[in-house]
Amino acid sequence: MANPSATPSSISSWMERFDLKSSTDPSAKPFPYLVTAFLLIVIVYSLQGPRYSKNIKHLNPRGPLEFSDTRPKKEFVTGSREMLANWFKANPDKPCRVISDTGEITVLPPRFANEIKSDDRLNFSKWTYKAFHAHLPGFEGFRESSRDSQIVQEVIMRDLTKYLNKVTEPLAEETCLAIKEILPKPANGEWCTINIRSKILPIIARISSRVFLGEELCRNEEWLKVTQQYTLDGFRAAEELRLWPAVLRPIVHWFLPSCQLARAHVALARTIIDPVLQKRRREKAANGGKAEHDDAIEWFERTAKGKNYDAAVAQLVMSLAAIHTTTDLTCQVMTKLMQNPEYIAPLRAEMMQALSQGGWKKTSLYNMKLLDSVIKESQRVKPIGMVSMRRYVEKDLTLSDGTLIPKGGMVAVSSHNMWNSEVYEQADKWDGRRFLRMRETPGAGKEKAAQLVSTGPDHLGFGHGQHACPGRFFAANEVKIAVVYLLLNYEWRLPEGSDPKVRTFGFSMGVDPFLKVEYKGRQPEIEL
Repeated sequence: MANPSATPSSISSWMERFDLKSSTDPSAKPFPYLVTAFLLIVIVYSLQGPRYSKNIKHLNPRGPLEFSDTRPKKEFVTGSREMLANWFKANPDKPCRVISDTGEITVLPPRFANEIKSDDRLNFSKWTYKAFHAHLPGFEGFRESSRDSQIVQEVIMRDLTKYLNKVTEPLAEETCLAIKEILPKPANGEWCTINIRSKILPIIARISSRVFLGEELCRNEEWLKVTQQYTLDGFRAAEELRLWPAVLRPIVHWFLPSCQLARAHVALARTIIDPVLQKRRREKAANGGKAEHDDAIEWFERTAKGKNYDAAVAQLVMSLAAIHTTTDLTCQVMTKLMQNPEYIAPLRAEMMQALSQGGWKKTSLYNMKLLDSVIKESQRVKPIGMVSMRRYVEKDLTLSDGTLIPKGGMVAVSSHNMWNSEVYEQADKWDGRRFLRMRETPGAGKEKAAQLVSTGPDHLGFGHGQHACPGRFFAANEVKIAVVYLLLNYEWRLPEGSDPKVRTFGFSMGVDPFLKVEYKGRQPEIEL
């Protein structure tokens, strides 16, 4: 029904006020023409993009006269889990298309994971660049990780992984110190209530920084705050900005509070890291080019070989990769153990045996096979995302079933096999010994696949293929060491009536950020 108050005279008056009334007067202001031009630009931009095959089902398309993705994106970020679950339940082997918060994307069933895992036409770095607005100020952490030079990836895959043999003891030492400071034991054996994520996050930030920056900066309060907050604010800013049309993001980001915070974190990071780097360069020059440190600052210097890179931002990249996902997984493991407390005593026994025999060595962590299984199972029931292997398509790609993924499009693989009862017996049930049994079953040939760091189409917790998470070996050790200290030094329980919720936003799945748990101190059976 027409608005009765919108009379011709009122409309005319409104148009005159904002200079929107048509006029042939050459002295008339150009505002109406600028508005028209802007709207045309938005419409043309919205109609651009790759042309997808019509035979791939679209789950949340635009309406006939919809020129913006705003409505479908909002529909997706709030209802993605049900939307994808319903599709793959009815069509387990067929791809679909969705307008996600990161743009339109083709979601493939898990059977395509091996087919695309090493396809050079699919680019992970470009997906990161587009999905996380890496061209904008404040998102430099994502820009550095998507450089064609692959400096970050090379440092993680070569130096960090090689360093694992030497890193176990320093990680354990820093975990001990961090937990004592961040999680003091309540007096008189009393139970204390905490938000678990707010405690795990600074612990993971601290022990990660011990490896990345050494003792020099790992306890620097300003740096630790930056690494924690940039991880949180950077992801939040990316999520919020994605809901705006791409053509408006270069303007909108200046005004969004989360984006302003991300820019401030980057600026502060440079004031902390740059002086340390310059000091080290002077020391190295005076020492005939020999480095005195063996940490990520030096690894980046060595890998860059004089090429230009942003040293402070490179450290933020390491924090982004390590802190966000490792905190989430550690919280998930602890939550599941509190829901299944019968596992805690066997885990403590395994931990004490491994440490008594081998001390803080990489082999000791390897021998904690029940712990490895518990972590992998916790990641299975709640990975970091409901899809994995997200890629930008650089050339038209036709899959074995005839599915065409056009150049300029994006693709991902659904993780739903991780919850598929045809793949995992009683897949809806958390079973901490599931992967331990797989390792111990004679002749099954699944010993390697059942290990936490292994990847495959049926367990995409760390991705799969040439772009599987390069830091997963380090992350696995971090989580294990953190859980060892948390279980041996404390008792844990969920408050009565507690019901932990999984937070979903688009493709992301996170632990309940508001979950409160109860803990009290205990005396460990061995000295840690």
